[in-house]
Amino acid sequence: MDQILNSSPDGIWIWDGFGRVIAVNRTAEKYGAVKENALIGKCYLELIREGIYDRSVAHKIFKTKQKAVVQAESMRTGIMTINTGTPHVDDRGEILRIVVREQEIANLPPREAQGIKAGFGEEFSDPGMVRLASHEVVARNHRYRQILQTSFKLAVSGVSKILVLGESGTGKGLLARLMHDKSPRKDNAFVQLNCAAVPENLLEAELFGYEGGAFTGAKKQGKAGLFEIAHGGTLFLDEIGELPLPLQAKLLKYLDDFQVMRLGSTRAKKVDCTMIAATNCDLKALVEKGRFREDLLYRINAFTVRIPPLKERPEDIFGLMTHFLEQYNKQYGQHRCISPRLMGQLQSYPFPGNVRELKNIIKRIVVLSETDTLDESIFNFMAHQPAKTPALFLKEQMLDFEKKLLIKAMSLHTTTRAMGEHLGIDQSSVVRKLKKHGLVPGKKQGH
Repeated sequence: MDQILNSSPDGIWIWDGFGRVIAVNRTAEKYGAVKENALIGKCYLELIREGIYDRSVAHKIFKTKQKAVVQAESMRTGIMTINTGTPHVDDRGEILRIVVREQEIANLPPREAQGIKAGFGEEFSDPGMVRLASHEVVARNHRYRQILQTSFKLAVSGVSKILVLGESGTGKGLLARLMHDKSPRKDNAFVQLNCAAVPENLLEAELFGYEGGAFTGAKKQGKAGLFEIAHGGTLFLDEIGELPLPLQAKLLKYLDDFQVMRLGSTRAKKVDCTMIAATNCDLKALVEKGRFREDLLYRINAFTVRIPPLKERPEDIFGLMTHFLEQYNKQYGQHRCISPRLMGQLQSYPFPGNVRELKNIIKRIVVLSETDTLDESIFNFMAHQPAKTPALFLKEQMLDFEKKLLIKAMSLHTTTRAMGEHLGIDQSSVVRKLKKHGLVPGKKQGH
């Protein structure tokens, strides 16, 4: 096997069904400036976290279970490669092995390199889509990508009033920030305010500012409001449905003449800023109840962007989990990982709290888990979720998945200690789980 691998002029990687390296050849060692014995047993996430490569084709294959390609860069040598990965699956469609061919772009004829990229265009499209992960935005879902592209088109065009709709936790604030970064105003201030988080009696002063002595407790020199601070940039008003009716009238006036007047002042100031409003409320229903001005609704919804909930874009869950796992591992100095198969199971969970819920789950488990393999911690976390919630469905799926993993481990090993090493958990956990599922080592199990 070593002779076969090392006879290839290209880099060769072989991964097992848990996303761990089981073999690499000398060319792959040279590209990454790292020895095989330092790679064996490592998860593909560890290669990224340790700064060996900036991405891995195994990441996508465990999600799609299909042949895939990525363009990767060795962070130690700077060598750019095209990595083509081919999965080998069992009769149930589960991945047993992944074989990756690593070709140095500089050694490829330009036409051949372009041909490979053309066959997998999604991975080599707009670079802006790749770096969205730095903003905690992952866009593999086709519909969500279209929404982002529409949002960026509005931003580049310099549209001054945009309404963002979406459930709580979908990332409305992040999208507003992205639109600001894509707009001609990106070098100026991005100012945000949650209209529901400021007491009503202070909200007007916060938005429009005040002159010195305008009210008891006011600063002598006065204070600029958020509109003034956002001059030349972007003002993001979150939860605009919570804005009191008197302030809705004042906001409408600003949208008519683009002037603001501080409390206690008799002189208006011209302000030029993009206003992005967001809400998870049904504004039309609020209009019918008399809680939101109809004329204001018409003024702010000329361009509307609606973010779908996470349950409608399950393709993005895998990437988001990976992003948050890397983020919190780095923040808390941990080396946690989740098996690719468990990540696939978690795509069945609807995440009623959307991206925010997913983020909080990963953060909590990274901090509190006693082991680097988080599968068991996630099982335990979901097991304590209230009954008759979407988590109940996930719990059943995960228990079934856990049983399948145990049966597979039993088919490969004869002792509970060896099974524990294979699964990345201690022997006592293996014994407890076998008992829970009614499994007996050495006895043939049904599926």
